[in-house]
Amino acid sequence: MANELKYGEQIHLQNGYNGWQGGYLDTNGHASDSQKAAGAKYDVSTSQGRDRAAGTGRWRIFARTSDPADGTVRAGDVVHLWNTYGDNGGFLETNHTSSASGAKYDLCTNAYYNRSSDVADWKIHRAQA
Repeated sequence: MANELKYGEQIHLQNGYNGWQGGYLDTNGHASDSQKAAGAKYDVSTSQGRDRAAGTGRWRIFARTSDPADGTVRAGDVVHLWNTYGDNGGFLETNHTSSASGAKYDLCTNAYYNRSSDVADWKIHRAQA
């Protein structure tokens, strides 16, 4: 299929909050000092546009698993997401619990693809329209 997403492609991730008005996943500023101690590079939030600055909202998708092994992204696949900011934005990961109301973990990018216990593993699920 021509519209299939393949591993290695660059994508933007839009948040579905309030009718898809939650913004686009984006690196924005440096990670906290405590996150940097574990290899973190940049803080992650959402932005109004697809790219707040060149490459900050672009993510390259890499497979950890897929069946069949034909390079196509599928629901249920486990992936790693690499940010393209400066050609070296780092892998999306959870890092430390969040103090925000209702939140679970903070997000940042890291130089390491999986520095500890699957913190950079993300599972693909279909979003409800």
